Amino acid sequence: MKLFDKYILRMSGFLVIISLFCFYSSEKIINFFSTNYILNSLIIFILFFGIIFLFRQVFILIPEIDWLNTFISKDKKSARTPVLLKPMSELMKTQTGKLILSQVGTKTILDSLESRLIEQREISRYLIGVLIFLGLLGTFWGLLETIRSVSITVSELDFSQESEKLFLLLKDGLQNPLSGMGTAFSSSLFGLGGSLILGFFDLQSNQAQNRFYNEVEEKLAIYTKISSEYPENLKTDFAPAYIESLIEITTENLKKSTSGIEKQNISQEKILRSLLEMNEFLNSNIEISKQMRDELKILSKTISNTLNKN
Repeated sequence: MKLFDKYILRMSGFLVIISLFCFYSSEKIINFFSTNYILNSLIIFILFFGIIFLFRQVFILIPEIDWLNTFISKDKKSARTPVLLKPMSELMKTQTGKLILSQVGTKTILDSLESRLIEQREISRYLIGVLIFLGLLGTFWGLLETIRSVSITVSELDFSQESEKLFLLLKDGLQNPLSGMGTAFSSSLFGLGGSLILGFFDLQSNQAQNRFYNEVEEKLAIYTKISSEYPENLKTDFAPAYIESLIEITTENLKKSTSGIEKQNISQEKILRSLLEMNEFLNSNIEISKQMRDELKILSKTISNTLNKN
């Protein structure tokens, strides 16, 4: 992806320069390294791990932006499911037809992306801090060895001996303190140098991630709508994000309330119609009862008249 070529080129060029420097200074570096194999090996390991990690942080952005471009261009070729843009991918699956994002939805996607990028940056910053810490640890380690060796050397000096023997004894005793100073300065050299190298790679990785974030923001802006129910003067003003979110949520709640009221009105109309139908039914039953009562009266009179005649 051409979007990240310049960052990868800078990192690769800087890595080549460091490699050439180490090649031409290999003898001195090996001598410095030999003063403390354990601590210096740990520093070198963390340095190589950090370089690989930061290269990976740039390379994983390429399939993410490829997926976004594939989705926007509506290309039918398959693309790997994104990791950083996974919330956006899940949102796209629920969309039917043309993609339209609200301001709240766009802000949610960008906030999720920003939090994922910050999480990755914290790892690289921690590695830089570890290199500095190991360099300082080696410094104090070497100083402690120096102090211990000097104290042992001084305690073993016998001033009753001849000056020549005393000088040779002092010379042999100072080898350990000098070795401790070598440990101190070599660990500081590797630790601080490694942190500077890793800091440059971290800078390039952060710039690539910022470029990726801006690119995603520009792509999403195409599909973000401003609600038509906002006042015209509010559209032209750069209101804070939380005010826009509050207005949009309020608008959606009002829509839901309106639809609920309409459903209640329809239900009340149905109940009223049912009551009217029941009233008509009762009125018709009352009329039928009156007719039956009149007919019964006539029938009773007819029967009484018949009985009187007999």
